[in-house]
Amino acid sequence: MTRRHAPVRAPIRRLARLALALLLLASLGGGFLSLRALARDPALHLLVERGAEEYRAAVDAALARRATEGRVAGLLSGYLAASPSDWVALRAVERVAAERGLPLHPTLVGRIEAAWAEDTAPLRLAADCAACAWDMGNCSLSQGLICNAPVTLSPVGDMLGLARQSGNWWAGAEVDRLDLALSAVGLGATALTIASAGTSSGASLPVKAGASGLRLAKGMRLMNPRLTARLLRVADEALDPAALRAARSLDDLGAAIRPAARAEITGLATGLVRMQGATDPTTALRLMPHIDDAADAARLARGAEALGPRTLGAVEVLGKARFLRLGLRVSKTGVLLGASLAGLIAALAGLAGHLGQSLALRLLRRAVR
Repeated sequence: MTRRHAPVRAPIRRLARLALALLLLASLGGGFLSLRALARDPALHLLVERGAEEYRAAVDAALARRATEGRVAGLLSGYLAASPSDWVALRAVERVAAERGLPLHPTLVGRIEAAWAEDTAPLRLAADCAACAWDMGNCSLSQGLICNAPVTLSPVGDMLGLARQSGNWWAGAEVDRLDLALSAVGLGATALTIASAGTSSGASLPVKAGASGLRLAKGMRLMNPRLTARLLRVADEALDPAALRAARSLDDLGAAIRPAARAEITGLATGLVRMQGATDPTTALRLMPHIDDAADAARLARGAEALGPRTLGAVEVLGKARFLRLGLRVSKTGVLLGASLAGLIAALAGLAGHLGQSLALRLLRRAVR
């Protein structure tokens, strides 16, 4: 019986080997074409940015899985325990809970209402605002924008920062290099706008607003350690000490700031302004702890432009890394390359299995003999 079926099985084996060989060649060809396209065209990427509508749909789907009652309650309790209470993030996550139809425990609701009544009492607000105006480190987000921002965000704030750090330098005291660099960049952008009679305001005003916003975020301790360390390195490179000491007017500040090192601050400033435009100044500042560099600022700004006021709640619930990943999808080139690799693996696995089976049969025949 075995010999009778052998002629039938032989063509089947040959066809199987031929099919595996063809699959292997097709996979190698597809992978080669994808890699060649990536090498020849820099515009092609394995990952591409989602459109705004697609981004919102991806975030909604992720929130449906991630925004649970336990997750939301834990976040809200953490915001209440902060000193001062983090009302900006708390309200943003409350909005996520309302959108998802998640009920909050009555005890938690009572704690939120009691803390809000205490923090918004008139005498408490007056005392906190006075402390904030004296030292930005004492400001909550809302207080910072009401009590300190009118000065900090204006050219007056940049001039005060520059004068304060220059005074420290002359007195031999410690100089806050980052505050000095941000003040100089802000004043330099202001000088450029004045010198051009407003014709360059489209480029310089966002830099001025963003640099001042970064000074406010720094003073309120909203920058995470990675961004602070990065900006300190940039600040050391951005300023030309000799040119800064020789500056006698706002126009001279441009020569004191090295253009190459200024790019990082400009990128961060532009990202911050974009976030402010898509949400509001308070929300944009509250997003600062999630930013590690200018690339993060640009990606968060793109997310904010897609989601608007919902951005902060989504970032807090999902986490920054997951939120930013949702802004990307696999490109057609990536799909083709992935399919080619999957086909290659399948062909190699099939070929290995076939060779293993043939070897086992040969060994078995020798053993029988």
